[in-house]
Amino acid sequence: MTILFSSCQEIMVGHEADKSFESNFQAMWEKFDSHYGLFLVKNVDWNEVYSSHLPRARAAKTDAELFSVLSSALHSLNDKHVNIYTNSPQLTDYNSGENGHIPAQEGFDFKVVREKYLTEYNEESEDFGYGKLSADIGYIHVGSFQDKFSVYEKSIDQAINALSSTKGIVFDIRDHKGGSDHVSKYIAGIFAKSKKLFMTSKKRNGPRHDQFEAALNWYVEPTGKTQYTKPVILLTTATTVSAGETFTFAMRENDNVTHLGTTTAGAFSDVIAHQLPNGWIITVGVGDYRGSDGKSYEGRGITPKIISENQKSDVLNGVDKTLEMARERLR
Repeated sequence: MTILFSSCQEIMVGHEADKSFESNFQAMWEKFDSHYGLFLVKNVDWNEVYSSHLPRARAAKTDAELFSVLSSALHSLNDKHVNIYTNSPQLTDYNSGENGHIPAQEGFDFKVVREKYLTEYNEESEDFGYGKLSADIGYIHVGSFQDKFSVYEKSIDQAINALSSTKGIVFDIRDHKGGSDHVSKYIAGIFAKSKKLFMTSKKRNGPRHDQFEAALNWYVEPTGKTQYTKPVILLTTATTVSAGETFTFAMRENDNVTHLGTTTAGAFSDVIAHQLPNGWIITVGVGDYRGSDGKSYEGRGITPKIISENQKSDVLNGVDKTLEMARERLR
């Protein structure tokens, strides 16, 4: 099995152990009990989850029954960063958010943007490109922050140089898959005029559910060789996740940025991956991330100032009404 983990993830492999169904449930429950950072935020009684699911784990006779027990236990977390990867053709990988799986992106297709709306486009990498929607309106698309910091530093510098004469930019992260929060902080700083708090984060560091390291304050402030302080419209959808959401936090603190689209995924925390005795892999969020207002947006996401949601039928017909709205606002 090949799993690609972003820079905000690490993998932890369990010791050789009893591969019984009960032992796998115990290993899963214990890893969350010792590392998961959002029990208090989500108001989940993890001990009750243990009591109610242990008999089912002991009674399990097949992998499918074990999978049902584990996914049922994790369902209480409603967390899109929490997954079970089985590498089994008979079982579908599980995600704790969205009733077991993250839905496919239906309201956005970058191919439509590129073919129908851009007058020019420069692709710096698979997940970063820039161009123009018209002679005086720029466009930047970023699909993740999962490459080296220097790659994004160079790419955003080239994009801003190329778009410096425009009167506004649409920054599109509607299919953003996450990555490095440090990259999101840096790129948001390209559009900043001043220093502002945009997020706090803290990570579990003890056996109790309320034990965390000291909170870290995150500030957006001017970065790079040149700042772009003319109007910017940031586009998001429900599949904008993780570092795409921390980027949204940061961009919303910039006075020249307007957030448009649909509410983000609601999954912010850094994640570790852990291998169970039977070889299955689980992912565990270890942090508690909050906006500048001190509130947690886990499980509910960040709601744009202006709501616009494309219909699947429009996208299939080559129409992106959300992008058109952003373009018209900049005009």
